[in-house]
Amino acid sequence: MTRALIVGGGISGLATALLLSRQGVEVDLVERQERIEALGSGITLIGAALRALDTLGVYDECLAHGFGITDFETYHADGTLDARFPLPSPVGSDEPGMVGMMRPTLHRILLDRAAAEGTTVRTATSPVRIEQDADSVTVGFNTGESAVYDLVVGADGFRSTVRDLVFGRTTPEFQGQGILRVVLPRPAGVTAEIQFHTVGDVFIGFTPTAYDRMYMYITFPVEEGYHPGRAELVELARKRIEPFGGVAALVRDDIRDPEQINYTSFETLVVPFPWYRGRVVITGDAAHCPTPHLAAGAAMCLEDAVALAEALATAPTLDEALHAYSDRRHPRCKFVVETGNQLSYWQTHPGTPGADHQGVIAAAFERLAGPF
Repeated sequence: MTRALIVGGGISGLATALLLSRQGVEVDLVERQERIEALGSGITLIGAALRALDTLGVYDECLAHGFGITDFETYHADGTLDARFPLPSPVGSDEPGMVGMMRPTLHRILLDRAAAEGTTVRTATSPVRIEQDADSVTVGFNTGESAVYDLVVGADGFRSTVRDLVFGRTTPEFQGQGILRVVLPRPAGVTAEIQFHTVGDVFIGFTPTAYDRMYMYITFPVEEGYHPGRAELVELARKRIEPFGGVAALVRDDIRDPEQINYTSFETLVVPFPWYRGRVVITGDAAHCPTPHLAAGAAMCLEDAVALAEALATAPTLDEALHAYSDRRHPRCKFVVETGNQLSYWQTHPGTPGADHQGVIAAAFERLAGPF
């Protein structure tokens, strides 16, 4: 394999482009948007993500532009501490077990490194036709151009064009829950990953992202199709955190501008095994899209890139490489999606018999901390 097309300029696409370019593959990356950028909210990078970033060679840069977190804290609704435990680091004994940073910063780091490794990047470009035979893939683009590749990687997210063209339509599963992510000033005392016990059907948490910033996440039940207007966001966020004390009460008045806030609802999917057809393979949210309850979405995308690059570098044939990648990744990513769905259900159905949020999260973190 000498020439690859990566569709999608998100975390999975950029990481894959970086690694394949480093292996000497001629990589074209196309992005449907006019610019490669991310929403301006924060992102939580758990240990599995940090391990992958270390493999990519960008761990130190991400840590320098983010906030290293060594502890996880849970709080009662009134803001009193319930429990604190250290986060084990997969990178080194003196390194944090979690990093919070801003999404646009992570995207810039990955984009700059991929370009430095030789990736060619084009924006406002997306495939409209994919045809393949035993030896190559021909891709027609919305620009009217076409090109021939040895491999096409669909890393174009939840609404993947590559997946629709090659695998057929996939129906996502709506989870009945939405999330507000709010960028806020960071009080000096907030240095851990913080989560509060649920009040009714509202769950909140905080992730430091810089010496002066953090982001708050608020989940709550929503109807399918619900999307608040920009003018509603400030009051909506303030109202949802009203029952909570501690740091939630401290920062409530800092929620002032809709530009601080991003809203999305939860739709999830796991494409059935295997994640390739011929010379076309899907990764990241195109193959598996979880809720954010385990903060593992970015980690799974980054691990996909590492696993795909390793398989392509070691397997005797392309088919064996893509099968090995799918076989390695499908069970782990399916676990993340299904666990997130379970946590989402428990949060939107308070009082469900047998619900064990903390136990399930602790067990999941332990599983994801291990090698993949």
